[in-house]
Amino acid sequence: MKRFSMFAASAMMTAFLLSGCASGGGTTSSPANGGASKEAAGDTIKIGWFGPLTGPTATDGTHSRDAALLAVEQYNAAGGINGKKVELVAEDDQGKPEEAIKAVQKLVNNDKVTALVGGAYSGPTKTAAAKVQELKVPMVVAYAVHPDATKGGDYVNRVIYTGPVQGRAMAEYAVNELKKKNIAVLYVDNDYGKSIYTSFKENAEKLGAKIPIDRPHKMGDKDFSSVLTAVKATNPDALYVVAYYNEAAAIVKQAKESGINAQLLGVDGFDSPKYLELGKSNTEGSIFTTSFYTTDNRPVVQKFVKAWHDKYKGEPDMLSSQSYDAAMVILEAMKKAGTDKEKLKQAINETSELEGTSGQIRFRTDHEVMKPVIFMTVKDGKFQFVKSQMYN
Repeated sequence: MKRFSMFAASAMMTAFLLSGCASGGGTTSSPANGGASKEAAGDTIKIGWFGPLTGPTATDGTHSRDAALLAVEQYNAAGGINGKKVELVAEDDQGKPEEAIKAVQKLVNNDKVTALVGGAYSGPTKTAAAKVQELKVPMVVAYAVHPDATKGGDYVNRVIYTGPVQGRAMAEYAVNELKKKNIAVLYVDNDYGKSIYTSFKENAEKLGAKIPIDRPHKMGDKDFSSVLTAVKATNPDALYVVAYYNEAAAIVKQAKESGINAQLLGVDGFDSPKYLELGKSNTEGSIFTTSFYTTDNRPVVQKFVKAWHDKYKGEPDMLSSQSYDAAMVILEAMKKAGTDKEKLKQAINETSELEGTSGQIRFRTDHEVMKPVIFMTVKDGKFQFVKSQMYN
């Protein structure tokens, strides 16, 4: 299969971003022209999405779904797939692995989707990936970072680097550049948290740093006073928080209140306006790893930011960017290979030099993406770019 050049792929994505967007936002989108689906007549191509639309991570799931919907609507406005409209069909997995399996089965067996955007977290994605491979339907994982998600076969690719890559990146930055040697760690007790933390600890210790204390927490925890008392007793020069924005905001607020003056370090779970909103001034100076920033001056990013603001009246976050790119990978491949799942899978695998909002997208033979890790900080109450570095 002939690959697009960087220029051609960038030009096509730019054209889509410049196109008008139809209104929408329900869990299942209609074709962008507002007409009824013509699946029976073969005039509509369906792409599935699954992720959390209810529960504690519903904000993330909604952003992910809305980003995939934006990509579909822009593609339709630019002519669709060989004249056919694309429809996004979304299912709520509630952030639960068992619900993710149900969502995938419904999307494939009942809705007859051609491909899937994985808008779920690591646990649900890892569980669903095996079913996706069994059903032989191409899926592009948007932001789940557990390494096992792509291990089952060649139908699942991922547009974000894995948890271990993110953990290694922060370990090297904290020790080599920030010169931190005594680093306390608090991490969410799930696949996401453990995959990042394990890599961070291994790499930080290799570089000569000590981890005097590491403690897990559950999603939904609100009171961290006891564990922070223990953290303070170790006198750390940095506190690495591997958490989603709700718990991260609570931890940084309570850390400051308890008198911990260590450098706050974090992960892409910080990358949400909610982190700033909930953590307020306590987030100032924290540094975290992510894959996207709105002030990136590449045209594809600025057009995406504008399109998001025009449609959703806010700023996109990392999850929005990742899900948009996941959908665009599918749409670009579908443009070349059509809707035959075997050919579509191959076209996705061969994606190379596609200019995404989260960086240039190229898949390795293990179905993992090659692109840089972004470091951001909070300064004057806003996310600001620090550096970008390749670690793959």
